[in-house]
Amino acid sequence: MIWDILTIQEKNEVLLRVLVHVSAVDGHISPEEFTYLIHICNNLNIDPEKIRSLLISDKPINEILPDTEEGRMGFLYHALFIMNADNLVEKSEEITLYKLAFKLGFSESMTREFIELMKQHTNDDLPMDEMLNIIRKHNN
Repeated sequence: MIWDILTIQEKNEVLLRVLVHVSAVDGHISPEEFTYLIHICNNLNIDPEKIRSLLISDKPINEILPDTEEGRMGFLYHALFIMNADNLVEKSEEITLYKLAFKLGFSESMTREFIELMKQHTNDDLPMDEMLNIIRKHNN
């Protein structure tokens, strides 16, 4: 698959581009979203200045996305967590999440359940068992 020919660094930068897009889709990046982006940069060995260049870029997001279940779920999780970083899920963020989840191959109903779960919890008190139950429900 095309995803497999990307280097680890390229894959990491794709994830960062998607997360910057999700965080900025409502017209601003909250301090909590920015902190999450910095955390991602630090964990993936990406220069945090990359965030600034992505924010001023007007290129549309049309990325090669992961094709493995693990990779696709990782992207969705990160997108859900950045959407909820400021404990406020905007409608524009929801729409962007639905579009991303669809591109990743996830159902609308599964995505809806994840978004509703995120609205009910902060990232710090998010019950991981409930997230796993959503996955089990939709993958059986």
